[in-house]
Amino acid sequence: MIEIPGRIPLAIHPFFWLFAGIIGWLNSQTLMGTLVWIGIIFVSVVFHEFGHALTAVYFKQKARIQLVALGGVTMFEGPKLKFWQQFLITLNGPIFGFILFLIATLLLTFSLPATLASILKAMQFANLFWTVVNLLPVLPLDGGQLLRIVLEANFGIKGFRVSLLVGSVLAALFSFYFFMMQAFLIGAFFFLFAFQSFDSWRKSRLVTRDDREESNRELMIKAETALQEGKKEEAKKLFEEVSEKAKGGLLALTANQYLAFFAMKEGKREHAYEILLNIKDELTDDALCILHELAAEHKNYPLVTELSVEAYQIAPNQKMALDNARAFAYENQAKPAGGWLQTAWQYGGINLENVLQEEEFQKLKNDPDFKEFVDLLK
Repeated sequence: MIEIPGRIPLAIHPFFWLFAGIIGWLNSQTLMGTLVWIGIIFVSVVFHEFGHALTAVYFKQKARIQLVALGGVTMFEGPKLKFWQQFLITLNGPIFGFILFLIATLLLTFSLPATLASILKAMQFANLFWTVVNLLPVLPLDGGQLLRIVLEANFGIKGFRVSLLVGSVLAALFSFYFFMMQAFLIGAFFFLFAFQSFDSWRKSRLVTRDDREESNRELMIKAETALQEGKKEEAKKLFEEVSEKAKGGLLALTANQYLAFFAMKEGKREHAYEILLNIKDELTDDALCILHELAAEHKNYPLVTELSVEAYQIAPNQKMALDNARAFAYENQAKPAGGWLQTAWQYGGINLENVLQEEEFQKLKNDPDFKEFVDLLK
């Protein structure tokens, strides 16, 4: 990671160069052309992001820029912004890109060496194309952000959800169009945008007004950054703060799952179980598997049976299959109990006689359907 300090710090991720190089090669098919395109992309993206950042600084925000695999990201924090201020910060990125297009166009009116003219034409094309594409009303593009700001300003959370749905539909249509035009790379990006927007729209029923508070989102970013840097105690305190401030929303849900993971690592399994049990319908895959394990420990067999198939699909193992068999047996469901017992047995190393003596299997010891499975294992 290259970091350039300053009033607006700039950080450049290695993958930025990689993706810029791929785009350069696809456009030039030569080493020198690839290097020229990397330079054009670097200048264009930085200029675009400074459009966002300088406007944010004007509104008394502390801004920083990161160049990542798929372009640039401008992050800022400070006093709460009004919607019109958010709109201008977002809009000025494409405007700066268009200004760069105009500068290249103006310079091309002069008599220039062929090589320089060729570079300026590429700069002209890149900035006009990217400005137009970036203004399409699809998240996470600036056009999608502008649509989101306008709708959210007028309709609140409902407007935010509508922007996600509209963006997912339009991104799918653009993806189809670019694939038909054999612009496969751009089509793939829009397909990814469509999937992300649709997934966000599906989850947006959990989003509350507190989730849309910039301070709460910044707090979550700080917590996740602290965790990535290995500052576990600091991260834990920040996640607890997010859980309290964004209570009932998506940020709180995410923070609580992090807190459950902390509790597990600290050996506080009872606390982890209590946290996850309260949010059991909206868990990530890892959290769902942990809840399945803890539910089995607490002999919450109705919950184990509820989570059985999904948890096993995520992380299949013998213990999970055996826990499922115990749960279904206790719930007096012979066929699924026998099926899960057979699955666990196939891993090897199970003392079948000892397992069948367990309390959970006593209800089924004379059940013909269950005995049929057991006989196959002997």
